[in-house]
Amino acid sequence: VPVATPPLLIPDQVEDQDAPATLAQTVERKARSKAHYRKPLKATPPAPAAQDGPEGQPAWLLDTLRLLDQQEARERAELSRVFVRQQVQRQPLPRLEELLALEAFRPKRGRGAGTAGAGALAAGLHELGRIGLATRLYLYGKDGQPPKQIVLHLCAELLAEALGVSENTLRDWTTQLQRAGYLYACPHYTTTTLDGKQVTAVDGMLYAIRLAPDHTARLRYQDYKRAYRNLDADRAAGRTAYNAIANAAKRAEEAQISEGVQDGEKNTAGSCTPSGQIKAELLEQLRRWAVIPGNITTQNPLKADPAVIDPDEAAKRLGGVQDVVHALSTLLDVHASKRAALIGIMGAALARDLEDQHSRAYYCKIIWLAWQAELEGRDGLQALGAELQHLEVDRREWKGLRRPAALLAARLRAA
Repeated sequence: VPVATPPLLIPDQVEDQDAPATLAQTVERKARSKAHYRKPLKATPPAPAAQDGPEGQPAWLLDTLRLLDQQEARERAELSRVFVRQQVQRQPLPRLEELLALEAFRPKRGRGAGTAGAGALAAGLHELGRIGLATRLYLYGKDGQPPKQIVLHLCAELLAEALGVSENTLRDWTTQLQRAGYLYACPHYTTTTLDGKQVTAVDGMLYAIRLAPDHTARLRYQDYKRAYRNLDADRAAGRTAYNAIANAAKRAEEAQISEGVQDGEKNTAGSCTPSGQIKAELLEQLRRWAVIPGNITTQNPLKADPAVIDPDEAAKRLGGVQDVVHALSTLLDVHASKRAALIGIMGAALARDLEDQHSRAYYCKIIWLAWQAELEGRDGLQALGAELQHLEVDRREWKGLRRPAALLAARLRAA
């Protein structure tokens, strides 16, 4: 009996249904099944019914008021954070006697025998360094230690007149102190317009002053590259050393005439001393210059204190950021009936100079918070003055700065 032969099958076409699935097929099947799987949603519990407050106010109103109070507290904390940023106590500066042996600079013979000699220049620069550092609190270290030196841009002519010596004597004293490592002085150059041409001119002297013992003062590259003042604008406004010295001499002469002092009585005992008045006025001009270079007032700086004048007169004299920085300390001495008006004038001056008129209330608020921080024993006015002085320097050096008010607000928030 013939046996039926099964048909010939090609191995590639054989599909074994009972063969186990491969690893790739298993992974593909699991991925497809998980993609179509959805967990059942849990039933959300019903929201609790709103309950009224103890006095009958609706709950939504109480929640809204609570959120508003929290938002106001956060804004108040952000504004006042700049005045409490120092968590460590700043260490005091060493005395001048600890930085320099003053006895070695006293002349032993000659016309200057018995005087302080170059020590007078060291004492004057030490005082100006303290004033400059008080408006640059960012120079302190995180541990509260003061910097080893401070660099000031000053006017040599004003410094010589304030000390009552000639410019040659001032250069001689500077050389002695520089040899001892107490300071390092060098002229600073800038460009100015003269007869329609751009020329290079000296706009002041750079003084690196020692603030730590055994430190040798020196100037760095960035000290030379900084733009400290706009010489063209200062000349146009009359803010020059020549005008400051001439105005001081003129006011001293007018004071003698008003007091009826005759020419023969100028040098008698008990008569007024015009040289002393000139020195005091020019020293005050130098204090203003140490805070902001070139900040010379054409009026008498000894009588331009907003604490002793009417608010209307203060509004005429506070023209911008420079004047506000110098006048912040007067808030502690001004009469209580004039303090609010003076703060308003300062805020208006900042808003006008920064071209931010709609934020006048904001500037008044930060000045008021700085004064309150000062009453609590914190350096609120110094911290605010340092931020304003830092902004004024950036306005001079940063040519592309278009919104200085926004930069100030950002620094106050981040401080």
